[in-house]
Amino acid sequence: MTDATADHTSTHTHTQISPENGTVPGDHPALRFRGAVSVQRGPGGAWLSPWRVPYEEARLYLPEGGIGRAAMPAGVRLTFRTDSGSLACRYQADPAPRLTGVQEQPRLDVVADGRPVETVELTADGRDAEFRTARLPGRMVTVELWLPTYHQFRLRSLALDPGSALGPDTGVLPRWVHYGSSISQGRGAASPVRAWPALVARDAGLDLTSLAMGAACCLQPMTARLMRDLPAELLTACVGINVQSLGSHSPGAFDSALVGFVRTVRERHPDTPFVLMSTIVAPDRETLRGPTGMTVEEIRERTRDVVHLLRSHGDVKLRYINGLDVFGPRDVPLMLEPPGLDRLHPGPTGHPVFAERFLGALRKVLGDGLPGEGPGRWARRSPHSPAAPQHAGTP
Repeated sequence: MTDATADHTSTHTHTQISPENGTVPGDHPALRFRGAVSVQRGPGGAWLSPWRVPYEEARLYLPEGGIGRAAMPAGVRLTFRTDSGSLACRYQADPAPRLTGVQEQPRLDVVADGRPVETVELTADGRDAEFRTARLPGRMVTVELWLPTYHQFRLRSLALDPGSALGPDTGVLPRWVHYGSSISQGRGAASPVRAWPALVARDAGLDLTSLAMGAACCLQPMTARLMRDLPAELLTACVGINVQSLGSHSPGAFDSALVGFVRTVRERHPDTPFVLMSTIVAPDRETLRGPTGMTVEEIRERTRDVVHLLRSHGDVKLRYINGLDVFGPRDVPLMLEPPGLDRLHPGPTGHPVFAERFLGALRKVLGDGLPGEGPGRWARRSPHSPAAPQHAGTP
């Protein structure tokens, strides 16, 4: 269900863009939505929209509403290979929901062979729009368009230089599936590729699929089933803040739900490294009791204790990271929200700090290193080696 291609087929050959017309339809087989779980096709193929759940079942994942969060392509990137020196993209982007404090801006990052080359400000009014960039190197490179984290996005078409080559990105990297709240979705990042999960994925050479959704990290069984069914060489989750603030679980129910969530994922990932991180610092909630009586301090301790419980029952590949070690009291000045608001998210300068510490903590708790960094079964493959079997969703 990941690495979704526009028409869910794959080819390893390159095509020449017509000298008369450089337009590439959105469903061209060379275009791939990495990090998407499914791809929705508009009427008559007019557009394609990546989702982070099976879009036809979205209401089963978020029955209380707010399914638009699953259509926000956080961590999703449109990838292909080309020697074109310029690019134009026709798209539609919807407005972000109103949020407390600083509003999220509709931005997209253009990346060439892993190097960010431009951040584009999108028009997010739901209507047809276009952006252009002439900053591609003009030699054969892998291009990634990192899509906006808080705005639903629909691809209409691309335009490349007439006569340029176009082919699929067939790179194979270890697959990382991460689950979390708006803290992990990328709230407060300067742009999509500067959100902390994107920075970790880039620095560690991981293929990210983000299941992080604001106000929707409450250990839902459907999300556990999805995480179970996705291919992965690394699993991580940052849990607790939505449970505490929304009151989705009482103390004992939280423990049981977290045990059940992990055990469900383990049904098809019995030996995959799985790291649970408790929530980062929440200065206005650390000792504040939420709707079910839990403080952030208490839910952090309960997360640690559940990991110890599961390890004592044989889950030796499960590890724990204390969120305060990644983003703690000393980092409050780097938070998005100013004093006086409920401070929950890293700001633009906080995301790189978060990413560096999270990656360091991962390497420490995994012992043998991250997938792709050490010898043996995790040996990293060339980004241009033949692709592994695809796990595309069905539109």
